[in-house]
Amino acid sequence: MNNIRQASQPAATSCGITELIIANASPEQAALLMPMIAFLTQSCVDRWVTWIAPQHLSREFLESFGVDTRFVRLIHCSDEASRLWITWEALAAGNSHTVIASPGKLTDKELKQLENAAYQGQCQGLLLRVR
Repeated sequence: MNNIRQASQPAATSCGITELIIANASPEQAALLMPMIAFLTQSCVDRWVTWIAPQHLSREFLESFGVDTRFVRLIHCSDEASRLWITWEALAAGNSHTVIASPGKLTDKELKQLENAAYQGQCQGLLLRVR
């Protein structure tokens, strides 16, 4: 990977899954979420922030919130079943420090599988859910 840089603070060594429930898919919700993603991309040490997004997000949109697009890997996937599998793969691969996805409603077994993948890949998973 050519885009490796040093951050002012070391990356967190925690791994696992965090779920964030969003009230709706309004622009106000993006205004809350994007600064967090910007922070994650700006604190990369040697791995990606991988975002498995259900729709296309332009580079200009991401950069308008301060996201460093050199360190974010966007995977566009509108199929919910494929999104779950891709999320698992991204978590387990070990080349992302954070994987962001909206996999939809999960069973306890599926959530446990994603947690195990996050531990395997030594990364943090951020699951976004719209209520």
